Amino acid sequence: MTQTLWLGFVLTRRELSQRYRGTVLGPLWPFLYAGLLLAMFTFVFSLVLKVRWSPADEVRPNEGALMIFAGLVPYLFIAEVLTRSATCITGVPNFVKKIRFPLALLPMVVVNSALVLAAINALILVGAVGLIWHAVPGTVLMLPMLFVPLAALGLGLAFLFGVLGVFFRDLAQVSPLLAQLAMFLAPVCYPTSAVPPAFATIIELNPITWFVTAFRNLVLDGLALPIGDWAVHSLACLVFALAAFAFFQRTRRSFADLL
Repeated sequence: MTQTLWLGFVLTRRELSQRYRGTVLGPLWPFLYAGLLLAMFTFVFSLVLKVRWSPADEVRPNEGALMIFAGLVPYLFIAEVLTRSATCITGVPNFVKKIRFPLALLPMVVVNSALVLAAINALILVGAVGLIWHAVPGTVLMLPMLFVPLAALGLGLAFLFGVLGVFFRDLAQVSPLLAQLAMFLAPVCYPTSAVPPAFATIIELNPITWFVTAFRNLVLDGLALPIGDWAVHSLACLVFALAAFAFFQRTRRSFADLL
């Protein structure tokens, strides 16, 4: 067990280092990317479009940009998992065919690297709130709790897409489109109040919606995470992750024949 955990850590570190190998800024790129993303949304939604998320007498400086960036933190995590897990097995056929390797680590590595990037984005968001609004609500201390169901949901998606990517190679091309669809079906770039009543149920059924709202409540609005609500979502995500893992373990014997 200890060796497996250490191998997972090594593979995650290698995954992150290879992503920025050969670049000038190296590991600074995740911070720069998040900062540039926040600057772009500030310009577009606060200065150009002047999107309002609150009544005119309650608008806070750069509120639109911060609201959207807060929604992007959980969404970018899910998008990263969806797009990379579809090829996490097919991309390393030697691991499947020629050596004894705990294949379940491959989807886990995808989730681990996505979690590191999500944590960086969350830190950038908290820093931006403190810089722009000159105060950070104490509820940000509950952010680690929010990453528990988010990681479980990511694991479930990674195991599921890892298997489906072996059986349906087209998934590697479809997964970026699914990630885009997931964003537009969640209130990432628009407030929930803007959703027509006829589509409200669809938006609520998107699992990303709860995470987007929770991130905004904790970091921007200072609203604590309801423990009961958190427990229900954590349990649901954990059950999904365990079911997807069981599906992965049951189908892994056929991977070598398909690669």
